[in-house]
Amino acid sequence: MHGINNQALIVIEGRATYERILSTLGDAEQEEVIRQIQNFLKVYPEFAQAHNDLAVIYYRIGNTLMALAHHEKAHKLDPLNITFRKNLADFYAVELDWADEAIHIYLDILKDNPFDVESLTALGTISERAGRREQANQYFARAHQLDPLAKSAREALQLIGDGTPPVRQLPPTQEVPYAPLTPPPYQPPVSPEKLHAQAIQAATEGQGQVAIELLEELVRQYPQYAVAYNDLGVLYQQAGNLQLARQHHEQAIAVAPADARFLKNLAELLAVGCKCYEDALRVYLKLLAADPRDVETLQGLAYICIETGKLDDAKTFLENILAVQPWNNDARQSLESLSEPPPSPQYRSAADLHADASRHAAENRLEEAKLLLQELVQLYPDSALGHNDLGVIRYRLGDVEGARRDYERAVELEPLNMNFKKNLADLYFTELGKVDEAIRMYLDIFREQPGDIETLQSLGLICSSVNRPDEARSFFSRALELEPWNREIQEALQQLCNA
Repeated sequence: MHGINNQALIVIEGRATYERILSTLGDAEQEEVIRQIQNFLKVYPEFAQAHNDLAVIYYRIGNTLMALAHHEKAHKLDPLNITFRKNLADFYAVELDWADEAIHIYLDILKDNPFDVESLTALGTISERAGRREQANQYFARAHQLDPLAKSAREALQLIGDGTPPVRQLPPTQEVPYAPLTPPPYQPPVSPEKLHAQAIQAATEGQGQVAIELLEELVRQYPQYAVAYNDLGVLYQQAGNLQLARQHHEQAIAVAPADARFLKNLAELLAVGCKCYEDALRVYLKLLAADPRDVETLQGLAYICIETGKLDDAKTFLENILAVQPWNNDARQSLESLSEPPPSPQYRSAADLHADASRHAAENRLEEAKLLLQELVQLYPDSALGHNDLGVIRYRLGDVEGARRDYERAVELEPLNMNFKKNLADLYFTELGKVDEAIRMYLDIFREQPGDIETLQSLGLICSSVNRPDEARSFFSRALELEPWNREIQEALQQLCNA
């Protein structure tokens, strides 16, 4: 027979002691109750119920800071206790006016308790106070659907005015038993859990676009449902749309900033998909600060350090992984490969090859520059900069088709690099006659960088050349608002006005 472990004994003993203390307090003054609970916490500092009770008492006597501290401590010690979670959420909403934080907690509660009318009603109340009437209506409607007798949800719906029939007013002398309201004349919205389950099912069956449409509808109806943004990010990444993937992963974090899953997904997208190593590094370092022994975070940091040539830092992260997981063969093999002697001189680094090629190009020795860049992309096929610069050299040598291939490869490797996109868009327009593709790419750049003069000027020139004078004037005028001294753009706009 297995015995009760020491931790369990401590919990049992603490609960018995705490109940005994409370039974002796009776009608004691608030200060005495606080003193007794504080003394108890000196012996049992991780007894969550005591922190929760202490928070309630501090709230009653108007000590907001201490109430906040003990509510958060109770929640931290027992994060699954629904009472502690609701108390903290209500405190955030009522005392601190932290609507987003309170909504986040109640949405977490609903994930585990989707039929909790009290949580739905609280979400409706908080959303209404925050001016989010549409969301409030949805939460109250869901609460009313689950429990038509819930007075607060019913009255809120009447105030919002969504068509729920009001309570029948009877003459003062007439007494009849209370009868529940008839069902509302509208169909309540589909719950976020159901929409999410439908999306997951569609994705599992290979219907990625259907899943995306369901999730987009979910976040339209329930904009605080963070996991839907995260899943949209994953699906858009799988579909190759890295820009939308990044936007949705970032939105998931905006709604649930402390969720490590969402932070990891964004960091991986930035590092592996977008090659935005600096942005990925910031996210991974935030994760590392929260959990220095998290293996996934350490792996991501090691990957970035290897890709950016910071091999000593990569070794440190790999060693930390092995300290946590001594059996991790992948980390061990990576560490061993980094510890091997450097490659023989004929295998030059990408940086060295690029530097030599740049020097030859500056001296107009284009063939030598081309050979070096060809060697670079052969040894380092994922070098977007190598492909872009090889495209530049090929174009200068008159190889338009070769330039197109290399420009497209550079954009494929780093789709968020605006300079690479500009080079490809210019080639499409000036040499290949792909006007619509060029405009589309420049509009993508414009959406990302609305104040970029070069982009506005290029869009103006392209629109002018294809007989779209109104659009051209709009882009030139916008550019002049930013740089009123730019004579080249002034002259282009003047020519349009004189035409």
